[in-house]
Amino acid sequence: MIILTVCCSASRADDLKIKSLSASAFSKQNLCASLGGAGAPPTFTVRHSKGAGCITVSMQDRLNNGNTVNHGSTTVDANPSGVTVVTHSFLAPCNRRTAQGLKSAYYVTATAGHSSKTILWSRYPR
Repeated sequence: MIILTVCCSASRADDLKIKSLSASAFSKQNLCASLGGAGAPPTFTVRHSKGAGCITVSMQDRLNNGNTVNHGSTTVDANPSGVTVVTHSFLAPCNRRTAQGLKSAYYVTATAGHSSKTILWSRYPR
C-alpha cells in the first residue's frame, strides 16, 4: 500500500484525535462493473478533535481465507470544525470468486497521528 502525505506535518496530525468514523451505506452501485455495479465511491465522515492536521483514510478487503487486499488510501486536510467528509475513488469491491466460497469484509480506517478508528463498511456477499 502506498500512502502519500501531502497536506500537513506529522506534529500537527499528532494533535488530532479521531472520535468516530461512519460510512455511506453499501449498495450495488459501489461494486465494480463486472459485478453489475458502477464503482461509485463511498463517502466517509470522520469526527475528530477540532484543529488543523491531516487524516489518512484507507480501505482493505479482509478475505475469509486470511488474505488481505488493499483498496487504496487518501490523505486529506482535516476540517478545523472537527468533522471531515472524505470521498475517494478506492478500488471498487470486486470479489468474483464467491462461487468458490471466498467472502469479503471491507474495513475502513481513519488515522491522524497516533489516533485511529476502524469500521466494517460491508461484507460481500452479504
